Amino acid sequence: MEKLVQFFKALSDKTRLQIVALLQWEKELCVCDIENILDLSQSKASRHLRYLLNSGILTDKRKNVWVYYSIDRNLPENEKIFLNLFSKNTTSKEWMALKLKLENWVKGKLDADHCNIKGEV
Repeated sequence: MEKLVQFFKALSDKTRLQIVALLQWEKELCVCDIENILDLSQSKASRHLRYLLNSGILTDKRKNVWVYYSIDRNLPENEKIFLNLFSKNTTSKEWMALKLKLENWVKGKLDADHCNIKGEV
């Protein structure tokens, strides 16, 4: 039961919910992606990612100097079901605006050096 409590505590924050939504849409992002899309400082983005990682929702992997985060594919089935339900309910204007920021960021990143692009998302 404690694992499930930690799962819901991790999702009880708007920023962490936004991070989970971004990772459901894009599958894998680094800290700089989260920083730029959500307009967060590096330390704040890292803190939220660490919380999600410690709760078991996310997993990370290092590629050269970058650390990439994704939703853990080995989540317990009940947690996967909840995340799927959450994903189906990210259709409001606010969620669609976030998804558009993600798409614009990813498109811009394809044409630039890794996380060296700044400005409008």
